[in-house]
Amino acid sequence: MQPVSHPDASLNCKGFTLIEMMVVVSLLGILVAVGVPSFRAMILQNRVTAVTNELVAALQFARSESIRTGANVMVCSTNDQATCSGVWTNGWVVRNAGGPLRVWPPAREGVAIAVPGTVTYTPLGNVTAARCFQLTLDVYQRFVGVSAGGRVATSANACP
Repeated sequence: MQPVSHPDASLNCKGFTLIEMMVVVSLLGILVAVGVPSFRAMILQNRVTAVTNELVAALQFARSESIRTGANVMVCSTNDQATCSGVWTNGWVVRNAGGPLRVWPPAREGVAIAVPGTVTYTPLGNVTAARCFQLTLDVYQRFVGVSAGGRVATSANACP
């Protein structure tokens, strides 16, 4: 006995129609148009945050080294990876009287760092003068404050 085939069996095709495909492509276009600007903003914010975290790490390292060694340790901008010279966007160095202890590379492209002078930690862990770093990329800012007691804090609005 042979199976009986349905007369419309040849019309039972699988796949997408052209209209279904056009609807999906247009929806994808709308989602990309909405998502890309906010993704760019997230990338810029993350770049500023990454540089902020590197600066905080340098300040905390300097504080711990000053306490551990019982000597003044300073964090300053550097152009040559050894001495205190240049601008903060070219990198910074943690150093004591014997020379550099650790060097940080230049900040990510486009990130501007504004701070007056260097930060010097004393053997007690406090600083000789409080400082406020302002990190800026496009319209995004982060602030890093170093209190007179040596405490490091960050904020998105103003120096803590």
